[in-house]
Amino acid sequence: MASFTPTRFTLLVLLAAAMPSLLGTAAVSPVLDLMKDAGLGPEYVVSLVLTLPPLATAAAGFFIGALSDKIGRVKILALSLLVFALSGVSGFFLDNIYAIIGMRLLLGVSISGILPMASALISEYYEGEERTRYLGYLGVSNGIGVLILQTLCGALAAFGWHAAFLVYLLGLAALPFVLLCLKEPPRSCAEKAACPVSVPSPLRYAGIYSLVFLPALFMYLVAVNLSYYMGGFAFAVSPFWVGLLLGIFGLSSAVSGFLFWRFSRRFTPLSIGGLIFLMEAAGLFLIGISENLVLLTAGLILLGFGMGLAMPNGTAWVSKITPPAVLGRYMGGITVSTFLALFSNSFVSPLVLSFLGAGEYAAMFLLFAFVSALLGAVLYLLGRRRPVGI
Repeated sequence: MASFTPTRFTLLVLLAAAMPSLLGTAAVSPVLDLMKDAGLGPEYVVSLVLTLPPLATAAAGFFIGALSDKIGRVKILALSLLVFALSGVSGFFLDNIYAIIGMRLLLGVSISGILPMASALISEYYEGEERTRYLGYLGVSNGIGVLILQTLCGALAAFGWHAAFLVYLLGLAALPFVLLCLKEPPRSCAEKAACPVSVPSPLRYAGIYSLVFLPALFMYLVAVNLSYYMGGFAFAVSPFWVGLLLGIFGLSSAVSGFLFWRFSRRFTPLSIGGLIFLMEAAGLFLIGISENLVLLTAGLILLGFGMGLAMPNGTAWVSKITPPAVLGRYMGGITVSTFLALFSNSFVSPLVLSFLGAGEYAAMFLLFAFVSALLGAVLYLLGRRRPVGI
């Protein structure tokens, strides 16, 4: 990189850009009940504000990633941040639920160009342990983003559901620095996307993506249903408290993202996947048996810690095995996995609850705790048989 040497400020810009992306589509979940009470439409229509954007993100992920391999990652990142802010904040001005849903679909597409581009640029700017450490810092950034978005959204809800959409203006904060401080990584002829490249088996990528998809599914299972679950508690719970608890979850994700490079030194990616499921199992169990804020908070901390490892584990693994010429496309798969999990929750939760009984959120959390524990034990033991880094 003769013409451009990335610095620590370069890293800060990338982390700031990625910060609001992970829970961007679910940031307004604390005000869903307020939107229903405002008479915007039937419950199933209002719920599309949360369920459709992740589908748009998942559908666009591979396409946006492949486009970045051809026209450049910085351009895609800058445009995505602009669209994220404008489409997100539009809910502040709109009263028609269908117009809001349309803009939320655009928001979903924009998110598919934020986190994958930040991950790909870090993978190309840095090498070795430095790359692994900084990809873990993306988890820190996402966790802080969850903390800010959820807590701020819960606070803004006191001024009405419209005000909650103002949180998306945070997407503009990093945009000037992306335009001024980031440069496209130089490519040799052999690295250009037009040249044939050899990539690992699709089954290998599918396995990596599943280690992001399932932890994200369990995480969103709680994030989306938390306000309904807490509605059954013996004390009143405001949107602010729901947002604050999800913010604590985000803070826990940030801590584990910061520590990811230490895990990667001692464990294989497969073993880390096992540890992720075991942590999430413990978190889901505590949430499922909780009758007070102490147990609930402890469960959210464990759940967040597991999810904070899942994203950097997947991105670091993909960056190790993927040629730079097609890195955007396969990094896009990480985002597809994450937001497909959020969309899948829209039918997984109702399906499980139809079997267990309406409102049986505790039983649902305990069921998935068992599934997660089983997966975690198997993956951890399998991963221990392989050399570190494989």
